[in-house]
Amino acid sequence: MPYSVVETSSATTTFPARYRPTSVPDIVTEAAKWTWSPREEATPDCGTRYRETEIELEHANRVAILGQLSASIAHEVNQPIAAVVTNAQVALRMLSAESPNLELIQQALTRIVRDGKRAGDIVGRTRALARKASPRRQGLEINEAILEAIGVTHGEAVMNRVSIQTRLAEGLPLVQGEPVQLQQVMINLIINAVEAMSTQGDGGRDLVISTVKRRSGGVLVTVRDCGPGVDPEDLDRIFDAFYSTKPDGLGMGLSICRAIIERHGGKLWATRIVPQGTLFQFTLPASMDRAS
Repeated sequence: MPYSVVETSSATTTFPARYRPTSVPDIVTEAAKWTWSPREEATPDCGTRYRETEIELEHANRVAILGQLSASIAHEVNQPIAAVVTNAQVALRMLSAESPNLELIQQALTRIVRDGKRAGDIVGRTRALARKASPRRQGLEINEAILEAIGVTHGEAVMNRVSIQTRLAEGLPLVQGEPVQLQQVMINLIINAVEAMSTQGDGGRDLVISTVKRRSGGVLVTVRDCGPGVDPEDLDRIFDAFYSTKPDGLGMGLSICRAIIERHGGKLWATRIVPQGTLFQFTLPASMDRAS
């Protein structure tokens, strides 16, 4: 199977060719071609091409994220694999004994199965983000999408000594959405928060993710960090395409996140926390399957 190397500012990773996106600059250039004034006539063909370009941009963003997380993902996968090898060696030694302890051997084999599934889960989450497929919406639990995103970014948080805390409400209504896209939004917000707090000194590095049911229906998701915070004049601009507060940022992540949330019928915004920190919030309407 042919493979392609995708490079980012912080890491290099390799993906199968079928997951390879068009380069981000090429996609950005293509997106610029398919923007039009509201007064111009939008033909069905223009709308189709514009949506295809949006999908390409979202996929390129996901692959760029995986490139950024490649070191932490490799570390996350290596841990259960190392445990599998260790438990297999233990089982082999016990089997070679004159009177093998079958109970201890069974325990070692059980741990092998557990750790093998753990490694498979990590690889599965990574492949889901890298895969390029047509979005398909379904009724889903937003808490599950959040936990999947935390699983993908766990290694990055640990490497930066960030503690992720969750306050996820029970009994939330289903939301009608595309799982990978909503995970992509959460991963972007988590990575931004981790990066914002990575330069903190000895202060706390707590990231709190919460969900609540809205009185008007649907759900509200909040992501709160204790980093330096966003300048008040930048709170709206950070969602603009090509605008970034990072020296090496493309300025596409938050723009794509807002576009995804708005296509799901919700809103995404940011608030500065005094004395420090940033609060990102987004809403999603309830699925009609369980809106009542």
